[in-house]
Amino acid sequence: MTTFTSTDPATGAANWQGEAASPAQVQSAADAARAAFPDWADRPRQDRIDAVRRYQAVLKDRAPQIAEAISRETGKPLWETKTEAAAMIGKVDISIRAYDERTGERTADTAFGRATLRHRPHGVAAVLGPFNFPGHLPNGHIVPALLAGDTVVFKPSEETPLIGQVMAEAFAAADLPTGVVNVVQGGRETGAALLDAGIDALMFTGSGAAGAYFRKKFADDPHVILALELGGNNPLVVWDAADAQAVAGIVVQSAFVTTGQRCSCARRLIVPEGAQGDAIVDAVAALSDRLTFAPWDSDPE
Repeated sequence: MTTFTSTDPATGAANWQGEAASPAQVQSAADAARAAFPDWADRPRQDRIDAVRRYQAVLKDRAPQIAEAISRETGKPLWETKTEAAAMIGKVDISIRAYDERTGERTADTAFGRATLRHRPHGVAAVLGPFNFPGHLPNGHIVPALLAGDTVVFKPSEETPLIGQVMAEAFAAADLPTGVVNVVQGGRETGAALLDAGIDALMFTGSGAAGAYFRKKFADDPHVILALELGGNNPLVVWDAADAQAVAGIVVQSAFVTTGQRCSCARRLIVPEGAQGDAIVDAVAALSDRLTFAPWDSDPE
């Protein structure tokens, strides 16, 4: 087995150390999810809501520890990771509302009689998490899947295994049935094994190249749902802006929050030719030069 370590990017201190799951262990996790699926899928809607509410309560109780763990593993300042922990909590309410709005049973009269739309659970969902929002983004896949009656195998990014462990412990504390949520740790080989473990859905946040590979891999398996949240190349268009300093503040925050490692971060700045555009570029450059890099617990953050 391969042992790997997660370290604090500022200090090099070890946050987590463990072994990557072998293909056999990955298959065992997928089999556990498959075995748990019929019972979980057959449970009443309210049972599944109650389960994710218990998980939400655990997240609320452990929010400070979750935020600190994310900071230690990613280097993000606490003000930012506190918002991520809060987003994980809020996602439960959002997902319940979305589930009620988009599912259920609906019947309508048609020219040929009556048509009824029903929704059913799909199966075993694999979730491959990213490193930049290691709690919020996989959480946003896992919670809706659970509400829909699906079971989950979650592989955190190999850069942020501690957060994966924290989430696994939160689900365990919420007393979900055995096999409903399974966590496997590891890198690319572990992820590849999960793709071949007989999954019914793949939920991924990461690069466009990886997403293109997944699309091709499952092209002949149309029953496998793909939810691919991929990278962005976002422009900021600034026109007729009188206050170059105010613009610079917005641009720098958009481009460099999370050190620019968000799919929503600005990567291009489009300004008019001439004095106005030059003033904006100069203001952005000057403010960017004031950015400092420091540990997540620095004061000020």
